[in-house]
Amino acid sequence: MPAPVTPVLGASVAFYVVFSAFVVAFVVLTVITLTWAVRRDRAGRRAWAERRQRERPQSSPQDPASSPAPGPTGNGRSDPGQARKGHRRP
Repeated sequence: MPAPVTPVLGASVAFYVVFSAFVVAFVVLTVITLTWAVRRDRAGRRAWAERRQRERPQSSPQDPASSPAPGPTGNGRSDPGQARKGHRRP
């Protein structure tokens, strides 16, 4: 019977060293990428908030009753009494 093949110690150590280097490189690149993405997101949000502040007109407070209601006043149909398709009215 042939002798069982045993792994060479040097090859095993080399594999673990190279594999560990790849794992460390992957973790480092992941941290760098996430840090970059978070910084870009914060900068973008800050710029967005500044643009919103600049675009808002600075006006005096008005009487809430005289200002138009926010949003649509109807249900979005040309005929307000029209029922939705597939739904019956009693």
